[in-house]
Amino acid sequence: MRQILTLVLGLVSISACTGSEDPGRERPRALSDLAGDESIVLFKTAGWFDPESGSWHLPVHGWVFEPEDSVIRKNAMAAALEKKYGLTATGDAEEIFASRVNWLIADSERGKIAYVRIGDTDYEMPPSAENGHFRTTIELRADAVNKIAEDGLIRYSIVTRGPNPQEFHGVTTLVPPEGVSVISDIDDTIKVSQVTNHKALLEYALYKEFEAAPGMAKKYADWAGNGTIVHYVSSSPWQLYAALEAFTVRDGFPGASFHLKAFRFRDETLLNLFKEGTETKPAQIEPILKAWPGRQFVLVGDSGEQDPEIYADLMRRYPDQIRRIFIRNVTGATPDDERFSEIFAGIEPERWQLFTDPAELPE
Repeated sequence: MRQILTLVLGLVSISACTGSEDPGRERPRALSDLAGDESIVLFKTAGWFDPESGSWHLPVHGWVFEPEDSVIRKNAMAAALEKKYGLTATGDAEEIFASRVNWLIADSERGKIAYVRIGDTDYEMPPSAENGHFRTTIELRADAVNKIAEDGLIRYSIVTRGPNPQEFHGVTTLVPPEGVSVISDIDDTIKVSQVTNHKALLEYALYKEFEAAPGMAKKYADWAGNGTIVHYVSSSPWQLYAALEAFTVRDGFPGASFHLKAFRFRDETLLNLFKEGTETKPAQIEPILKAWPGRQFVLVGDSGEQDPEIYADLMRRYPDQIRRIFIRNVTGATPDDERFSEIFAGIEPERWQLFTDPAELPE
């Protein structure tokens, strides 16, 4: 899943070749050539430390796109949803629908090169792909990271060239080699989505303000207060990242990184916005496990779709890293149902838990 180009400090930094001799003077920064109507989203990522090299690896992942506000396309989508599902956008729902659809129909820009500034050094990103995404991993020595990190975070930015320059900001959480991490699903785990019902799923995704699952924000905040790091994995498309990230911030969920699904509106139907987790989540989760081999992981999902099956399979393959599995019960199941008996066969009963109230979960 992760296409990595490692940029080693001092070898490919742009400003190191153009900077001032005066160490107290900020180096002139490299500017990114984007059109005035183009924009960038920088996704939250998590960095890992390599003890052998003494360096931090900082993933940078962004999306270059041209925002769209096509009344024709929105009306066509609204008409299709009303005809097939009886869904309509009125009142507050109309504004929410317009905003979410604008993200989905945005035009991704390929071949764009951006320069990310970390500290006082600029790094050239690989050209954006057909879907507008670019991603790379920047390697920085620990002493350099210590000088620029704030509260365990590395902040960076992109500035565009032109008479009306734009500035875009991103952040990477520095996740230590050891400790506890939660890998969490989003839909029907921390957010009410009703993913087993296509009509309800689309209504919650496109027409409603995102609603937190009862008690989950407090539980995650309690875990974070104990030093736990949270990574979010989901079959939701990257185009909904801004809304999902704003939801987690608004409701007090902690987080280190997002791992969503690539989606091209022109290529697929609305129902393919949310593919089955078996097609996306293993490829999202395994790189996290491999980046932090010394950490212990708790996997949190829901009983609505395939989270139990996916997580049990991963636990069997990574038994020393995956400590517990917690499944939010949205289907009225019981632990001794045939489904769970088969899924968790051979796995110690204390290593997985079906729950309804997050207060049931350990601290």
